[in-house]
This record gives sequence, structure tokens and C-alpha cells, in this order.
Amino acid sequence: MYGALTAALDILEMSPSSEIYDTRSSLQSDAIEKSGGAALGAMKKRSVVLAGHRTSVSLENAFWDALKTIAGSRNSTVNQLVTEIDKQRDGNLSSAIRVYVLKTLQSDLANARNGGASLPAESLQ
Repeated sequence: MYGALTAALDILEMSPSSEIYDTRSSLQSDAIEKSGGAALGAMKKRSVVLAGHRTSVSLENAFWDALKTIAGSRNSTVNQLVTEIDKQRDGNLSSAIRVYVLKTLQSDLANARNGGASLPAESLQ
């Protein structure tokens, strides 16, 4: 989780004078970081099991990696975490997962800045 949190901190704390704005090649190399051999922004369809039923979600590698990290940090499986997200969602499942990951990282970032503990997942929905 700390890797994702560090990346989020780096992104949020960038200013126009920071290194990423200095050269286009720096920006491009950061955007092409690899996750299991594929670009972090590459979309991939993945299977999950919700209440005993298999379904698929289309997520970018970066969101899938963050979701796995969040699940692991909560001693949960991806399927268990996605089931919880599914119970609380209003729209499509892939979008709900992205929002959950974003809110979790934002909460962790805010707590890291304030020296506090993570918020429960229920408060992020």
C-alpha cells in the first residue's frame, strides 16, 4: 500500500516547476511504467466472483494493482473486497471499483499527512 500511497503523494505534490514538467521524456517514462509487462493505463477485462457468480470487470492495470494492494492490506481477497464494493454501488461495477480505489488512496494520503490511521472502507462510500 505504501508504494501506491507514495505515488499518490508524488502526483498530488507536483508543481509546474517539478521534474515531470521539465522534460517530456520524463513524463512519458512515468506514464509507461509497467505492471506485469503491460502499461499501467492499459485496460484489461478480469473475472471476479460476486456472491458465487462469476462476472467480469474492465479495469486499468493501475487500478487492479491498487485494488489487490488494498485487499491485501485488509487481509481480504480481491473477490471479498469487490463483493463489498458491489453491495454499496449505484452505477457500474468497474466505475465503482475505480471510485473506491481513489477514495481509499485519498483517505490514506490525508491520514498519512495527519499521522492518523486509515478510515474504515464504509466511510468512503
